[in-house]
Amino acid sequence: MHIKPRYDAVVIHYGEVTLKRGRRGYFERLLLRNLKRMTGADVKRLQGRFVIDLREDMDLDQLLESIGRVFGVVWYAPAIKAKNLDELEERLAELLEELNPRSFKLDTRRSDKSFPMTSMEFSKILGERISSRLGLKVDLKNPEKTIIVEITEDGIYASHEKIQGPGGLPIGASGRVLALISGGIDSPVAAWFMMRRGCVVDSLHIYNLPSIEEVMESKIPKIVEKLVQYCFRMRLYLLPFRIFWERIEEIPERFRLIAYRAYMFKLADIISERYHYLGIVSGDNLGQVASQTLQNMLAISTFTKRPVYRPLIGFDKQETTELAKKIGTYDLSVIDYPEPCEILGRYHPKTNVRVEEVQRIWIDYNLEDVVEETLKELEIYEFRAGAERPVGREPH
Repeated sequence: MHIKPRYDAVVIHYGEVTLKRGRRGYFERLLLRNLKRMTGADVKRLQGRFVIDLREDMDLDQLLESIGRVFGVVWYAPAIKAKNLDELEERLAELLEELNPRSFKLDTRRSDKSFPMTSMEFSKILGERISSRLGLKVDLKNPEKTIIVEITEDGIYASHEKIQGPGGLPIGASGRVLALISGGIDSPVAAWFMMRRGCVVDSLHIYNLPSIEEVMESKIPKIVEKLVQYCFRMRLYLLPFRIFWERIEEIPERFRLIAYRAYMFKLADIISERYHYLGIVSGDNLGQVASQTLQNMLAISTFTKRPVYRPLIGFDKQETTELAKKIGTYDLSVIDYPEPCEILGRYHPKTNVRVEEVQRIWIDYNLEDVVEETLKELEIYEFRAGAERPVGREPH
């Protein structure tokens, strides 16, 4: 579907980046870069906003969808453009005739202070002209259609659709983190939230399948590919569950899940140190399962030097599920997949493990050796937006 001829541009607004005094220019440059990368379009930077001029060969729906995946964008709208009041009257009259509302309101914002009229004066004059011309009622309290008019140094833009963006900070503003990605619902959403806070996010998955080839044919790469739609690229570190599983019969049943969690976080911590990540991201929800009690989280945290970020800590399952549907990972996450935590959860894990207990388990069953053996089988894949298949990388 090609662009609708009534629109000339898309106006893009951001909010939180303007609050970061001293770094505003840096955040704006990052957001501009990310908009260009996501849309493939020329993006103009105006005062307090960005604008993409529409061309005849552009697909507007596709463009709007792409903008909606750029973190830092608060809202955006397709807009008409005019050089002056008279031209805007003509263009806006055409638009309102097509929309056919019974009442309207003008919300004018003037970033170009050299413009000869104030926002209120402009709204009053234009509103009277449009009302007289089309016979529409001006309703300031409950209008059927609100027209947002923006007077900029580049011209006057008018829009009526205010599309909500993801908000947050632009990717690249906050450093690199490593997300523990399972095949479940929670972990991809946790990774998405860290992207929304400006982080470059890579992922670590511990697989319970016989081979890397089977992993790469499973839902795991598909989940990563869905996340890459928001962040341009993502590295996937793959390690086998098999080596830990071979030791499992030696560990008391009630401690098997917590021992695995400590092992998993230890692997993530070593990879984070090796590849220079500033923290580990987990999809934990407080109290949702036995391994996610405060006491057990405290015990596990003693196995990492890097901080562990848990952006979903206060969410319930329904809230996380709705977010997974919104970002597009839910349908993949509910596909059957052999999860290590699900297998180990059958052993009725202890919910209040003391730090010294899990550390004793670690030493008594030589889990440090298990970690070293597991890391020998590390494989790395690089996913990029638009690429047909991931590229394998040699571990250092």
